[in-house]
Amino acid sequence: MAAELEGPPVGQWQRLSPWALAILFLGGLFRFVRENLPLVVGAGAGAALLEQVGLRELGLGLALVGLIAALISLLYYRRFRFRMDGDVLVVQRGVLERREVKVSAERVQHMALEQPVYMRPFDVVRFSLDTPGGATAEVELPGIRRAVAEALQERLERGRPGPAVEGATGAEAGQPPSEASTETLFRIGPRGLTLHGLASNHAYVIAALLAPVVQPLERLALRNPELLAGLPWLEAAAESPVLALVLTVTALLLLLVCVSVAVVWLRFFGFTLVREGGRYLQYSGLFTRRQQTLTAAKLQSLEWVQTAAGRLLRCGYLVCHQYGALPGGPDTAGQRFLVPGLSRREGRALSEVFWSGLGADAAGRGGTGAPAGGAFEAGYQRVHRLYRRVLALRLVAGATALALVLLTLTGFPGWLALVALALVLAWPVAWLRWRAVAWRRAGRFLCVRRGLLGRRTTLFPLEKVQAVTVQQSWVQRRRGLATLRLQLASGPVVVPFIPLATAHAVANEALYRVVFRPDSALGAEQQPEDQDL
Repeated sequence: MAAELEGPPVGQWQRLSPWALAILFLGGLFRFVRENLPLVVGAGAGAALLEQVGLRELGLGLALVGLIAALISLLYYRRFRFRMDGDVLVVQRGVLERREVKVSAERVQHMALEQPVYMRPFDVVRFSLDTPGGATAEVELPGIRRAVAEALQERLERGRPGPAVEGATGAEAGQPPSEASTETLFRIGPRGLTLHGLASNHAYVIAALLAPVVQPLERLALRNPELLAGLPWLEAAAESPVLALVLTVTALLLLLVCVSVAVVWLRFFGFTLVREGGRYLQYSGLFTRRQQTLTAAKLQSLEWVQTAAGRLLRCGYLVCHQYGALPGGPDTAGQRFLVPGLSRREGRALSEVFWSGLGADAAGRGGTGAPAGGAFEAGYQRVHRLYRRVLALRLVAGATALALVLLTLTGFPGWLALVALALVLAWPVAWLRWRAVAWRRAGRFLCVRRGLLGRRTTLFPLEKVQAVTVQQSWVQRRRGLATLRLQLASGPVVVPFIPLATAHAVANEALYRVVFRPDSALGAEQQPEDQDL
């Protein structure tokens, strides 16, 4: 109680920081420019509008829009307030319509503090939290003092239930955050940042954002050939279409790679992962400093991700999924607890920290002859070969149906080339998919791998399963196979085309562990035999 009295009185109604008014206004302008500028430039609407109305009129219109935005920001600031009512955070907001949001501490699964560079001089942060099942942040306080944000965070942490958690001792699990011991688990370096930038999928997102700007630049170069007069090497390349294509593709790839690495350095610079009692915290960001919190008790599954480039560079990243998470979704900052720039050894070590006993269970299950790496990367069983045949037939059937529909609608027989293309690509794609899909048991843990060129491996204890389905198609019934579907709070996990007896054994053990929470696995006579099909 003494600590609460010394901190900000979050039990009373609080307002946003006065600096939040400017932050709301500027943030709205930046968001408007970021979302609309590529579209306006790409369509040429900006130049057409300027020629139509004139520079002065356009400036007056923009000033009027800015004045309206400032008035809306002022009203929003005046009508925004929040407080803690016991263990419940109450937020009132709205401009024309007043809304009140109440979030109980026991429902909070993720909290984040963000401090962009323009907020640092004023010691103001953005505070956000979400609850299970929310696709976006449930509550966001766009500009409050850091002391108030930390007081809110501690009050919400104190109000959470304190069951035993993975990796925390009995004393630490029940301690308040301010009194728990702190342990640094991982700190990224320059090499890890660069490798994560090279291996991540940011290049595809950046290419999509830059696509609307390419056409205006091309038109500008065609209308003003004198701009290229000082670049004789470019004129020489333009005379050779093959050389021009190679140079263009190489330049674009280099640009995308450099921008991707720069984005990762800005987002994850100084990344540090810390364990504090029964929760994990991460700090990162060069200009925008971010702090995210993960409660160990609400962790549902881990996902080790390696893109195609990441497999070549032997690096990847871990994603911690909680309630309502979307495995395999985009790596949006702030919505998932992501640990970047990991080698395989570092990823294995951290996975055994998040799921204590994972390494011991893998060693006990694999025996003395099991390959090194435990459940994290060794000893996986592929699914039945029939899976690749069925997948190839599905691809061909889907391409054929699409070609017939397009042929019927347009009457153009060239759409039948889709069928020929599917016949060529279906088997290689199905084979790559079959090579990627695998699974293994590691004591009370199940590890499921999937992918095509990259790999995504989901690791979770069987007691986290909420529902189990063993499904058989008519093709599977003839071979004694089945598809096992496990529903977690973080999303579904599917193991296709495994022996029916194995599927029933895993399903029975999952249900057994959910009900009884045993420390050991079922008897050896009940364990399914490992089969490499």
